[in-house]
Amino acid sequence: MLRFTQDILLALRARANEEEAHSMSKSMRDSFDFLGVNVIRRREATYPIFDKFPPKSGDELAARVSDMWVQPYREVQYAACDYLFKHKSLLGGQHLNFLKMLIKTRPWKDTVDTISTSVLGDLAWRIPPIRQKVATWIRDPNIWVRRSVILFQLQYRDHTDWDLLKSCCLHCAKDDNYYIRTGIGRALSEYARINPNEVRHFVMDTELAPQTSQEVLRNI
Repeated sequence: MLRFTQDILLALRARANEEEAHSMSKSMRDSFDFLGVNVIRRREATYPIFDKFPPKSGDELAARVSDMWVQPYREVQYAACDYLFKHKSLLGGQHLNFLKMLIKTRPWKDTVDTISTSVLGDLAWRIPPIRQKVATWIRDPNIWVRRSVILFQLQYRDHTDWDLLKSCCLHCAKDDNYYIRTGIGRALSEYARINPNEVRHFVMDTELAPQTSQEVLRNI
């Protein structure tokens, strides 16, 4: 374990709350262990360490985040997401597989959506050719990777590649996985704020899951 990770873990353990930990774990279907540190106390504990140890490169950032990612407590992954977001501009095209690894490892929509919309999306925004590489992930067997492709343009607003988003939604239209369906619904609902007519026509002409279609059309 890196010294950086040790410092993060010690700071979080000092604020552990057993009752809160049990409640937080239950809210995640007991899929992860928690220390019971809420977001405010977590950031009070970790941000001073972030400020003391800024990464010198994208590779150092990736190494530290990877080391945090394998720790047993969910708050450490949340801290890793905070650190990654803070220094996301250091990442380049060579770190695309690193982000994919994070999405596939210890996945849930909390970390997956943060990485896909705020970090992967930022990388593809700064380096547009990456968008087509990310688009190929829609054929990945991992549901969280597919969800990340559907969502990575979420903050692009009127710069969204609508053809790419439609293609991703069409590829997954018959997928009955809850997280894929809700990912499609979220992406289309967000783009409908910018281009409601296009989204309405697409939803009405496409055989999406009924719940997804209803959600999107209800928000237009």
